[in-house]
Amino acid sequence: MGREIEYWSNLVQPADRGVTGIIDWARRLEADGWHGGSLVDSQCFRSDTFVTLSGCAVATTRLRLGTGTSNPVTRHPSALASATAGLQMLSKGRMMLGIGRGDSALAHVGASPISVSLFEKSLATLQAYLRGESVPLETAAEFLPEKIRGFDNLALNHAPEGSRLTYLPNEFAKPQLEAACTGPKVIAAAARHADAISFSLGADVERLKWGIQVAREALVAAGRDPADVTFATFLPLFPHSDINVSRKLAEGRVSVHARFSIMNKQIVTPANEVQRETFKRVGETYDMAKHGSAGSDQAQALSPEFIDQFALTGEPESCIERIHAILDLGFDRLHLWAAAGESEMGTESYTMAAEKVLPKLPHTI
Repeated sequence: MGREIEYWSNLVQPADRGVTGIIDWARRLEADGWHGGSLVDSQCFRSDTFVTLSGCAVATTRLRLGTGTSNPVTRHPSALASATAGLQMLSKGRMMLGIGRGDSALAHVGASPISVSLFEKSLATLQAYLRGESVPLETAAEFLPEKIRGFDNLALNHAPEGSRLTYLPNEFAKPQLEAACTGPKVIAAAARHADAISFSLGADVERLKWGIQVAREALVAAGRDPADVTFATFLPLFPHSDINVSRKLAEGRVSVHARFSIMNKQIVTPANEVQRETFKRVGETYDMAKHGSAGSDQAQALSPEFIDQFALTGEPESCIERIHAILDLGFDRLHLWAAAGESEMGTESYTMAAEKVLPKLPHTI
């Protein structure tokens, strides 16, 4: 029996529609045949992700839902696990927790992504919470400001013995934990703890081949069978009959994923000289106020050739051919980030993705 493939898309917010617009889009993704929809957890860009996903869970019956991605800083791991567990029960088993080191959510409160070591600890801690296990209070407190750790300033006779989600039912089905990765250290941390490993390496087959190989080697080193872990990747999908329109629609999303390769001011992935220079320009020009926006300074740093490497652009047939090549590397889930449909060109692109690309993709390999 072949392996099953999942195709997810992004839950978008049509202009001036807010939470209601995202819920309507979840209905559309389900009707169009997508397996899942993910929503970025970035509190200064949209209303609360888990509130919105709750509305999506009630409005749909089949569509899987997830954070794409959240982080363990703006939400303490216990709060993050609790919200995820609640959605897992509300959706009757359709929830997935996507987690990363933090980007726009932290930047907009004046902070940088967390260290790899703390990220790895967050993965292990989240898994413990979601399994209903007790987390040592000292471990739980590591995700809080140092000044408030401990009970020195609290009237207390007996402290909790540990930190645990005490309300989980015996039949609770633990949701999948997917770690978003770019560099080798984060990939290795994910290999030791995550149920799924997702990559932000663009649509370049050679870069994706490198990422999945690093993950497989790290899984073996950790004593885990790679066959027991889901491999996923984020791919900007912006088909259009006019290649220039396709590139323009893709450039904002491409700039986000390109920046991940130089987020900490060092290039942490394989790259040719042209790609390295592009990563540097993106890092030097990045304007977080225009995160993910077409026409931004960082988007202007991208050449047409680079956009075509990092995104699935052009005619639907070309996109389908490239997706097949990526699936052949061993991926189980593709997060295909499509146009929001807020413009006529965006609507045309999304329609092509849903009607001309998605139906042509294999469900098993």
